[in-house]
Amino acid sequence: MNTALRVPWRLLSFGVAWILLQGIAESVLGPVFGLLSRRVGETVPMYPFTMLIGVAAACSVALRLADDLPWSVMALGEGAWQGKRMARGALLGTTAILGTAAVLWAVGALRMEATPTASIDGAMFVQDSWGGTALRLLMLLGPAALWEELVFRGYLYAVAEEAAGRWVARLSSSVAFGAVHLMNPGANVRTTLVVTLAGLCLCLVRERTGSLPAAWTAHLAWNWVMAAVLHVPVSGLPFATPGYRAALRGSDWISGGAWGPEGGLVAMLVLGGSLAVGLRRRSALTQT
Repeated sequence: MNTALRVPWRLLSFGVAWILLQGIAESVLGPVFGLLSRRVGETVPMYPFTMLIGVAAACSVALRLADDLPWSVMALGEGAWQGKRMARGALLGTTAILGTAAVLWAVGALRMEATPTASIDGAMFVQDSWGGTALRLLMLLGPAALWEELVFRGYLYAVAEEAAGRWVARLSSSVAFGAVHLMNPGANVRTTLVVTLAGLCLCLVRERTGSLPAAWTAHLAWNWVMAAVLHVPVSGLPFATPGYRAALRGSDWISGGAWGPEGGLVAMLVLGGSLAVGLRRRSALTQT
């Protein structure tokens, strides 16, 4: 059978399984999260967990029933969850976002300031405690980053790579990753380009480590440092800022503005430089 002709059907079966299985998860967990929200006195987001359940189950269905392929095609084979690989991913994500913030601070586009209250308008997770907010953000951002990695650097990447090769897998999964973020508040062409660049960088993390979980920890570290350490929006989504926050100043083209530091020119340069270095090193390793 023509591989190219199979791709739409594989993606369709994956999408249908995702929708159905996520719907089941929402029906089962809805009352549980409703009760939990009433107990804590604020809404506890359910969607990251039901999205993760739906995606993980859809991957299992697609790989086992539709494709008859092992989990290793999604970089989830033996050793993928090795602590060393995941720590490497987390270090890469942390370094990249802190490097972006450092450049913004150096050019006067980022300044730390005290906040009189623990939250800002529209922010999630109102908490007086930094530690409490940081932990709850980890519980929110962890599953959110994991389901995105399973979809874009996982199943979509694997299908595209089998059909048309590594570069098509990188580009198609990263463009789709950027396009999904167009639904976030304040998204535009600039922010979409930066997210697409981030997707390409995460593809390299997946490839260099042979581990999708390493790409997940890189993704999670990038987001968590912004939300819990810098107290800036993450892809246009605001969170609680107990005690202080990093205020972004000047042109949105430079700092990212309300989208957060990952939406500006500085982030684009940092990610673009990281991508160039990663590709060069991979080429050198291939030649040797």
